[in-house]
Amino acid sequence: MKRKSNGRQNNTLRKARPARPIDTDILPSLLGYNIRRAQIALWRDFARTVAAGEIRPGMFSALALARANPGIAQVELASELGIDKASMVSLIDRLEDAGWIVRTRSSEDRRRQGISLTPAGERIYKSLKREMLEHERKFTEVFNKRELEQLIQLLQRLHSVQP
Repeated sequence: MKRKSNGRQNNTLRKARPARPIDTDILPSLLGYNIRRAQIALWRDFARTVAAGEIRPGMFSALALARANPGIAQVELASELGIDKASMVSLIDRLEDAGWIVRTRSSEDRRRQGISLTPAGERIYKSLKREMLEHERKFTEVFNKRELEQLIQLLQRLHSVQP
């Protein structure tokens, strides 16, 4: 329903209202909430600074693992990255379509697909690694060396928990 205007603007509605503090209840004390907020900050900066948002963190991680472990099986990649097999296949398809990795069927086990970087994959990995280290530096520099080591150890302890 439209309201009739009397030609005067209501100045009280047009003025910005002062922001009131938001009661966050128990959220600041929750581990998951704080980890998620940190992850969001990391994700946003990653999307802005690493490959101008053209690559996702999982793609970089898969490239790094394939480079460090030539011939690594898709199932091993999926396990190390903590993702399901179907998602791994999709990720590998994207990397293969980009020309950055090649799949090679194992001669011992025909079901096993070994993953290796192509020369183009090696070049893109080196470029992405520089960008990734710069991205990480923005976040790690808020800690001293001991704090950073402790934080990483604590996070590793969390992601090793079996649900």
